[in-house]
Amino acid sequence: MYAPTTESPAKPLVNRGALHHAQGDLTQAEADYRAALELDPTNATAHANLGYLLACTDRHGEAMASDRLAISRDPQRSAPWAHLGMSQIASGQVDPGLVSLARAVRLDPENHFAWEAMGRTLLALGRNAEAERAWRSAVAAQPDDADLLIAWGAVLVTLDRTAEAADALRRAVVVDPASARAWVQLGAVCLVRQDHGSAGEALLTALELDPDNAEARYHLALLHCVVGATDEAREALAPLAARGPDAPFADEAAALLALLRPS
Repeated sequence: MYAPTTESPAKPLVNRGALHHAQGDLTQAEADYRAALELDPTNATAHANLGYLLACTDRHGEAMASDRLAISRDPQRSAPWAHLGMSQIASGQVDPGLVSLARAVRLDPENHFAWEAMGRTLLALGRNAEAERAWRSAVAAQPDDADLLIAWGAVLVTLDRTAEAADALRRAVVVDPASARAWVQLGAVCLVRQDHGSAGEALLTALELDPDNAEARYHLALLHCVVGATDEAREALAPLAARGPDAPFADEAAALLALLRPS
């Protein structure tokens, strides 16, 4: 067993595995991590990284075993607790998973991956206020992540805190002005808030970025309806409805189009 002050001889293999993982070569990354553990079975980083890789390939039982070995070697590291929690939740062990995620963020309040996983899980459980707090913490830890801002905005809408949602989504489009998804969500929230000018600007920006974005086209049609531009609404809805029942927003478009047909 290597003394704590001695650098593990497995470190180069662990680093090589992390590089292969980042490059998407999971087969080689797994081989590197396993080779590292043959050389040094006490290496907590190799156990943690292998656990994360196994989770990425849906081998959650094996992943949890690796995570627990990493934790046994270094219980004060946040990442293995977060990975363990995510695999527990994926395996249906929701309450233990939330406990593990809570341990991860206690050890490292900046662990935005753990906060995000907690937010997703709590939202699925209908615990929206708790989910909002988790995503708010994720954003605080990673303020320039547009996806986190979009998710935070979405859960704020479920709590009818639309002004805060609009602020979060405005931050998202500043962080990533090329994100059509962020512009669509901003447009939808502005529409709910009856801020028609901002809604139209956001939805048109989304369509400039992604002309086939069905959600943007549907919400733009709703905006036309709200302001009394019925002909423009029909024009926006007709192509969506024609895409067939399995296409995004096709059913909604067809239903609204039927309501707008002249009597």
